[in-house]
Amino acid sequence: MENRAHAVIAVCFLAVFTVAGVLIFLWLSSGPGEPRLYRIVTDESVGGLAPQTQVQFKGLEVGHVTDVRFDPRDRARVIVDFRVRRDTYVTHATYAVVSMQGLTGGKTLELKLGEGSRAPLATDDEHPALIPLRKGLLDQLEASAQKDMADIHDILASTKQLLDADNRAHLGATIRQLDAATAKLDAIEAQLLPAAKQMPALLKSAQQSLDQSHALLANANRVAQAAREPVRKAGQVEDTIRHLGNKLDRQTAPDFDALSASLTRTSRLLEQLIRELKAKPQSLIFGPPQPPPGPGEPGFHDKKDNGNE
Repeated sequence: MENRAHAVIAVCFLAVFTVAGVLIFLWLSSGPGEPRLYRIVTDESVGGLAPQTQVQFKGLEVGHVTDVRFDPRDRARVIVDFRVRRDTYVTHATYAVVSMQGLTGGKTLELKLGEGSRAPLATDDEHPALIPLRKGLLDQLEASAQKDMADIHDILASTKQLLDADNRAHLGATIRQLDAATAKLDAIEAQLLPAAKQMPALLKSAQQSLDQSHALLANANRVAQAAREPVRKAGQVEDTIRHLGNKLDRQTAPDFDALSASLTRTSRLLEQLIRELKAKPQSLIFGPPQPPPGPGEPGFHDKKDNGNE
């Protein structure tokens, strides 16, 4: 009886084990299949990567690193083999970066999509497809920091060259000149401060003068308006006087001409009389002399006859 019981137990165990094996085989057969192999060949540092390092895509674990080794054909390069699930979206535009995982400091190999064809990237175990490795955020920060340090070094060298002995002396002289100019500006400000204080009163006085000027201009305008009528009337009077003068000239011009001619003749006669009186003043008493006798008149003597005698 005891032997039969052991035999039944053994048969049951074998049957359960067989069923379990069949179920496991079926589960594995219905799964996603064997992961695909991809390869990275790079000159960059892969510090932190090792076998069994996680491979992530879009923050999800899709595989793990299988091997990390030097390239036997070029010892300056590193080969990284990794496998990912068959349903992982790997294309010709896929690239990889080494990133830090959380606060633990562990490294992961993260797959990203770049610019390029989105066609699936075929691969197999004999000829794994190559995926490029680009610098991660830390590597970029490190490169940028190195470049910044180089720039800072250049700036410090330029500053050191700028602040040599001669330039320091020149800067000192310039600072002293600035101090002197500042002192002069302070003195000018002290002199201008009283005048600045008087500016409000001057502005007020100028405003009052301006208002008075406006009032005077307004009065002048009114006076000019009032003077226009007398000026117009004076012009009319002037025209009337000119017309009267022209009329008088036309009426009296002939009489003035005759009178002038008569006065001229009288003046000429008086002038002749005065000359005669100067020459013969006795004519005022005895009258004018008789004219000498002419030929044939008594008392006529011929000058030629007298000469002959």
